[in-house]
Amino acid sequence: MARAVTHEDDYFSRLLKYIPSEIIMAYISIEGVLRSTYRGNASLLETILWSVAGILLVLTPLWMYRVMGVRRASQLLLSTLSFAVWLFAMGGPFRALDWYQPALGGVVLPIYTLLVPIITGKRR
Repeated sequence: MARAVTHEDDYFSRLLKYIPSEIIMAYISIEGVLRSTYRGNASLLETILWSVAGILLVLTPLWMYRVMGVRRASQLLLSTLSFAVWLFAMGGPFRALDWYQPALGGVVLPIYTLLVPIITGKRR
């Protein structure tokens, strides 16, 4: 089932189509396994989580294009950005950075959500 964004979709439907749920599910699953496996080795865990995040970031547009049938470059880009924003909002490997605070994710996520229709030029 392709996640093509059409003009008939309302704002919330369009926004949901940008979120790569399969990629998010993959990250959550992998992170859970890694956190339980590498509990005592924080630096190795951090390195692996950054690697996983990078791989999934690269896989996002490929997944959307090849598996979901998305062809619009803007939607592929927004899907990839959506994963990055979600990852930042949830913490992910960013938690290991000294400057990262969960409140930052709570600010970035709604701002991104508001920017998507501005970027796409779609009316609510």
